[in-house]
Amino acid sequence: MEGTERESSLDSRLGQDFLGSKRSGSFRDWWSRCGPSLLVFGLIYLVLIIVYQPHLLLSATTTSGGDMGAHHYPAQYLIEYLLPHFKLTGWTMDWYAGMPLFTFYMPLPFLLIAILNWILPYEISFKLITVLGVFLLPAAAWFFGKMFRIRHPFPLLAAGFALGFLFMSSYSIYGANILSTLAGEFSYSISFALVFVFLGTLHRGLERGRFDRLFVLNSLILMALALCHIVTTIAVCIIAPSLLLLHRRWRAVGYMAAVFLLGFCLTAFWGVPFVAKIGWVANVDWTPLTKFSDLLPVELRVIAAVGVLGMAYAVAKKEWNLAPLLWTTVIMTVLFFTLPKGMLWNGRMLPFLYFSLHLWAAYGAAWLLRPFALMGRDLFALKGRTSRKVYPVIIALGLAIAVAFGSATAVGWINWNYSGYEHKEPWPAYREALDYLSSLPQGRVMWEHSSTLDKFGTPRIFELIPYWTDQPTMEGTLMESSFTAPYHFVNQAELSLQPSHAIGGVDYPPMNVTNGITHLQFMNVPYLITVSPEVTEAVLQDARAELLHQVDIISIFSVSGTTGYVSVVENQPVRVRTDNWQDTIVPWYKSTDSLDVAVVWDRGEEGVEQFAEVFPEQITSLPEVPVMSEGQVISETVENERITFETTAIGVPHWVKVSYFPNWKVQGALGPFVASPSFMMVIPTQREVTLSYGRSIDNIVGQLLTAAGWLTVLVVLLAEVLRSRRARRSKQRDLPLEYL
Repeated sequence: MEGTERESSLDSRLGQDFLGSKRSGSFRDWWSRCGPSLLVFGLIYLVLIIVYQPHLLLSATTTSGGDMGAHHYPAQYLIEYLLPHFKLTGWTMDWYAGMPLFTFYMPLPFLLIAILNWILPYEISFKLITVLGVFLLPAAAWFFGKMFRIRHPFPLLAAGFALGFLFMSSYSIYGANILSTLAGEFSYSISFALVFVFLGTLHRGLERGRFDRLFVLNSLILMALALCHIVTTIAVCIIAPSLLLLHRRWRAVGYMAAVFLLGFCLTAFWGVPFVAKIGWVANVDWTPLTKFSDLLPVELRVIAAVGVLGMAYAVAKKEWNLAPLLWTTVIMTVLFFTLPKGMLWNGRMLPFLYFSLHLWAAYGAAWLLRPFALMGRDLFALKGRTSRKVYPVIIALGLAIAVAFGSATAVGWINWNYSGYEHKEPWPAYREALDYLSSLPQGRVMWEHSSTLDKFGTPRIFELIPYWTDQPTMEGTLMESSFTAPYHFVNQAELSLQPSHAIGGVDYPPMNVTNGITHLQFMNVPYLITVSPEVTEAVLQDARAELLHQVDIISIFSVSGTTGYVSVVENQPVRVRTDNWQDTIVPWYKSTDSLDVAVVWDRGEEGVEQFAEVFPEQITSLPEVPVMSEGQVISETVENERITFETTAIGVPHWVKVSYFPNWKVQGALGPFVASPSFMMVIPTQREVTLSYGRSIDNIVGQLLTAAGWLTVLVVLLAEVLRSRRARRSKQRDLPLEYL
């Protein structure tokens, strides 16, 4: 009975954190308790609503702008193909010559869009989910302060300073602020807010140390933030152990380990394949930031100064519950200087440093402005408690006014993004180009990268070709997920006046339209869109390209000489052993004279030993040994996750011009093998061959772990219900007879 009463008391206190004291009283008493919170949050969300302009968010236009304007295709593919097939991850043929979709990118925000789409138009559903993280963060900051029991008025000030963080204008790509969200980092923003919710509930769970509904809630929040963004998940794995500074007992270690274990199981259907197949992503190879102005932008320096005072004040007041926040500030600063060049960019960790400084500034402001509270008490005869409730509102009002006057950049971006493609001046020309592409026989589309395309809504407008039409395009937003991306960006460099060079570590060639068109022929890309006069004129001079249509700055060409998705090799392939396929094969791909000889990656599979072995340094001077066969591919059919073809060249290697991935399996042939640059090769053993994209062992293991995770959730919740019933029955038995 004593343990049950203690839990009930703690539950009661948890409820009071959200609803205020349980004391009954007049409206005046209620307003005294809740009024300041309502005013602060009213000011915060009034600013956000005014800035985001509801008429834009609730209009059925297609969101444009930056990467955000190119995220429609993954959402559409999830809604129209994956979910009807009861899947959250799968394969698409529409970007990068085929790529796994949502295997290396987080699916939950897109799933939320799909769920909201059941009751709202897609365009509005997309907009509401993209602003979710922004609107959640002030509440998450307040929740963080309440769950850690930081004395008033820190929780309210934290919410107010979160608003200031959202409107930071010194960066637009790292994540979490409004500009980054508008640039396409809305998944990061949602997950970032959930990190601080999770830290708060985890702290309370460590206090209780019981495997109950709060334990389940912690695991579910961890699951949600992990399925929203991997970088924030890495961050929370770094930050969360610092809570053990407040809970220094082995039971707390076990509880935290159990939360992370259950959270891992709940995400394992996605997380296990992610880890198992991470070697098949494009290595973006980010170069770390090194400047002091990156670590501490000018606009953040006053906040940082107040934050340092807040740290000193916390030490003086022995506010030990802020130890995890101090750990966050310190460790994120250390990571800025120590993270090496690679896939995890130190810039992605900076939002945690910036936000922690804003939270420290909120704590410091509570101390710095105490004299003003005393002045208010003396000047207006306010009681001390009343004055302490008033000045958070005044600070929030000041922050709201400052943000409102300093938000011109954010407002401009919001107008641009949420007014939609349809409200851009050259929309009719863009629509005409799309309609023309729709009228052509199906085939991959290559397009010139150019900043001049931004006038249509974003420089990435042609990534949405498969969203608006049935045509696949060679470039998409999720470039890290594609094994083919490095070679596509070689093509882009050859066919663009302003190439993006998006994949690091690649020695890109200069503009060379002749080689670019040769690569399009090789990659089975029958259409090319040019934008700049220079590239357009150069393409017009090439006899292999024919101008089909022009509108505005857009020129659409057909490219002759493509050979289909499946072709019989003309020369005997060779094999190479290498630990770094990309570095080995990029020189082969850039040297167009080498394209007639396929290079197979020898990873020890059965069947590749029949090919002659070459060394990496020989990759651009391969022997041409013609294949003595009259066989040919008779027919081919390409679907989303299935390729079938009929051939008379049995026993002869066939190049399948679709990106390799381990989930591809073949019937009627040996393979598939990795063939240069990123495609598949099979050796038919019969006339009809079928390649299918299915589950691999890591998918099965992940799904089993997720099923076990959900079973654990049900068992814990059922045990909680049974425990509560037993407690109620026991309490009834202990009541005196006059109460029965």
